[in-house]
Amino acid sequence: PAAGDNRYRPGTRDVDFLIPYMMDEELRNIILKGTAKVELTLRSRFAYLLASDGNAYTYMDPESYQSVRSKRGELLRDNLLRNMSKWMGMSNEVCMRHYRRKGGPVPVWAAVETFPFDTLSRMLSLHTDAKALRELYRSVGLRTNLRTSSEVVHAMVYLRNLCSHHARLWHREMVIPSPMTRDMKTAFADFEYGEKSVASSLFALMYLVWNIEGDDGYAMVIRHFLDSNETYASGIRTALHWE
Repeated sequence: PAAGDNRYRPGTRDVDFLIPYMMDEELRNIILKGTAKVELTLRSRFAYLLASDGNAYTYMDPESYQSVRSKRGELLRDNLLRNMSKWMGMSNEVCMRHYRRKGGPVPVWAAVETFPFDTLSRMLSLHTDAKALRELYRSVGLRTNLRTSSEVVHAMVYLRNLCSHHARLWHREMVIPSPMTRDMKTAFADFEYGEKSVASSLFALMYLVWNIEGDDGYAMVIRHFLDSNETYASGIRTALHWE
């Protein structure tokens, strides 16, 4: 099509693109169940750990976050704090209305309920409470450095957003792929995935849910789904460059 030739290749059938289209829809629903489990677990455990460290009300302090700057020179924490304030202000949850009426500070366990996954991810990547972060990441099987753990979570946000916006998964090149830790590779040594493929992010998602739930039930759902159609599975395991 880029060269102006819109003819299909000889022998192409409608099922060649309708089946991947329909299976993408099913896989997106499976992925969203897993990413929801990861998101809810991370936000509830992080709020608990911060509060346990005596930081239930310090999450809006600039000093609680690293002074990292963007390529434009802006402090990333400033943008994060604005977003956090925005989401809390927009919330109509009963508990948030309660704290607004009282006029007092909002505890972190109530605040995180209003944050979308990407805001929570940025909160984790910039927060300075290394003790709470290490305990949080270890609780979901991430026994690596904080930066790598943060990158895994960021990749899950990207994967979730793709599915939430009904994006194509088949043969997609993941712009934000998940790092592969040694523990992940050990847990699912026989799971095939190509570089920057959707399968590489599924690999990380299966691992996180396995550590959260304590069994491989979710991983087996994904495996059985991919096993049902090898042609489709190949497109999930392989990223194509469309240019």
